[in-house]
Amino acid sequence: MDQVVFVTGATGQQGGAVADRLLADGWQVRVLTRRPESIRARALTSAGAHLIAGSLEDPATIERCIDGVYGVYSVHPGPLAPEQDEVKAGKAITDAAVKYGVTHLVYSSGLGTDRGGQPTKWEIEQYIAASGVSATVLRPSSFMENLITQSVTVGIRDGALRTAAAAHVRQQFIALDDIGALAALALQNPEDYRGRTFELVGDALTPPEVAAQVSAAVGQPVPYLQRPIEELRRINERFARGYEFLNSGDGSVPAVDIDELRALHPGLMNFRDWLGRKGAELIRPLLDPRP
Repeated sequence: MDQVVFVTGATGQQGGAVADRLLADGWQVRVLTRRPESIRARALTSAGAHLIAGSLEDPATIERCIDGVYGVYSVHPGPLAPEQDEVKAGKAITDAAVKYGVTHLVYSSGLGTDRGGQPTKWEIEQYIAASGVSATVLRPSSFMENLITQSVTVGIRDGALRTAAAAHVRQQFIALDDIGALAALALQNPEDYRGRTFELVGDALTPPEVAAQVSAAVGQPVPYLQRPIEELRRINERFARGYEFLNSGDGSVPAVDIDELRALHPGLMNFRDWLGRKGAELIRPLLDPRP
């Protein structure tokens, strides 16, 4: 595993989790960042990653990043990120992977993408499938870490859990560390993972159930307060549409066989596991009444 893997979004949540796992496993990791001077970029450099300054908006830079690598982990901005041409970048990465004979590409899509949830990601999935490149598609559900990193919009803030999910909706979650582990499995075993798509879920809970487990883990009441969709719409239209899709209850979001996924990755965490290992400690500062 001394081969090179190019990881997009490595200074962000998901790409960062993948880069960290690959580095820990002994891979050589190449990353692209607009801000090589950032704290996260410097941490990656200290961990052994090779940084290239630039952006995914430049096809020549993409080719420079992919030329000579064994594998690629391709992830693109979510609805709260600055607007970028996600489809253009996803296709350019695929084209470069084909051009330079990449052994395996892992593309991060989204849960329910093939059911109309995220049309841009579905377009990229189809493009990858038609390209002939050896690839695995991962479709993560909501990150458990979003309860912390998105506390301003749909997380824990001011002593309560506030999301736009209806109280009866069973939302599916995955821990970022598990995405990193499953990406590493696919890159390490391309023959076993080629042409396969995985819906990534570690647990499925209603918002009141999430609040109850958080309350038990931190040792204080953390109630659930549903946030109106229109409040989210004023912040980000795509994000609001995502919660409308979640609340629609039309069966568009698949029910995932978590046990089947755990058979591939026995360390797969449920929400209680994640709280015990790291989540509770990350949540406690958000509950501190002091500024």
